Amino acid sequence: MICLMPDAMLRVSETEAVKWEDIEVQADGPGRLMIRRSRTDPEREGEIAFISRLTMKSLNTIQNGATDSDRAIGLRPNQISRRIKQAAWIAGLGNGFSGHSPRIGMARDLARAGTELTSLKSQAPLPVHLNKGTTIHFAHAVLSESSTLNDVKTEIT
Repeated sequence: MICLMPDAMLRVSETEAVKWEDIEVQADGPGRLMIRRSRTDPEREGEIAFISRLTMKSLNTIQNGATDSDRAIGLRPNQISRRIKQAAWIAGLGNGFSGHSPRIGMARDLARAGTELTSLKSQAPLPVHLNKGTTIHFAHAVLSESSTLNDVKTEIT
């Protein structure tokens, strides 16, 4: 779960909804995930996300004879969030982690690697809030030091 969420930039609700039938193994080891429902997909067309080899190996370990229609993670959203907090604490990372942390962490990693905001938005559309300031704050948090807040405001508005 902790590998799958950042790989596919999943929200907690999207993670909870993943079924084994949504995961496709690629010939060379990594996989693809069909995200069937998402807040950023109002037409419910679905989105395809990348899954690394390491995550595919982890998923294979936990499958344990589950059927395609079974949920891959088998936890409710509050349980997923709690497990992420516990894992961060055990890893010595302290408090302040939530179910949204894997998604934010991957967005920050992509921004630090030089991903442009427009590309970042296509990989993991920035959450759109009624208050544009919240969206701008989130975008600012994931940008590399070379970007400016004015760049973010231009991209969002």
